[in-house]
Amino acid sequence: MDSPNKMTGLPTLKKAQALRDSLMGGWEKVVVLGWNFTPSIGMDITGLNDERLEVLVIPPDLLDKLAKKSGKKLRPDEVRFSSLQYLTIKPIERKRAGETESLAVKLDNYILLSPDALNLDDANREKLQAIIARDPMSLIEYWSVDPDFDGVTFRSVWQDYRSNTENDDDPLRVVREARLDNLPAKPGPRQVAVRVVDVFGFESEVVETVSDSNGKPEGG
Repeated sequence: MDSPNKMTGLPTLKKAQALRDSLMGGWEKVVVLGWNFTPSIGMDITGLNDERLEVLVIPPDLLDKLAKKSGKKLRPDEVRFSSLQYLTIKPIERKRAGETESLAVKLDNYILLSPDALNLDDANREKLQAIIARDPMSLIEYWSVDPDFDGVTFRSVWQDYRSNTENDDDPLRVVREARLDNLPAKPGPRQVAVRVVDVFGFESEVVETVSDSNGKPEGG
């Protein structure tokens, strides 16, 4: 478990795997608990592809509950650890026209961590569950695209946010598709990063490598 002021990411996951496999002859499974996570945590988990590794979110009000207990132990039913939120996108479309090319990036789905992990009263938690069931992407506050992600620094070239009406006439939702035109043509694969921030401030990131086979000159 990482401390509340630390961002849980790939180094912590790898450390947990190493401890699982080495301590006391090895364990069947290891669970990583975190308060805050790097935007790429979802991709890191997918990349490790380890069924014996689980990552859960510590409830944000846990410290308050412990303080109110004055040193007494919490009952198991008083603490609920939840799965992470994550973003999925549709396959990115890449087209080249002469010295420029374009990208079409479409959001597919957004999975919010369990409402039980949020500090909400019963009425608002019920409303949130209804929104998640009906239209989970309406919880996205802001999203942006870096068409040439270097794996370290995210440089936003396109962005949309809920109150922005330049991309559409809906002030309560972001658009679900980004079109990036007139990008300098680039030989070989292109690494595209998409970042999302939801209304609760949670971040998610998806990085996809788009092959040059999608970038052949139009008509060719």
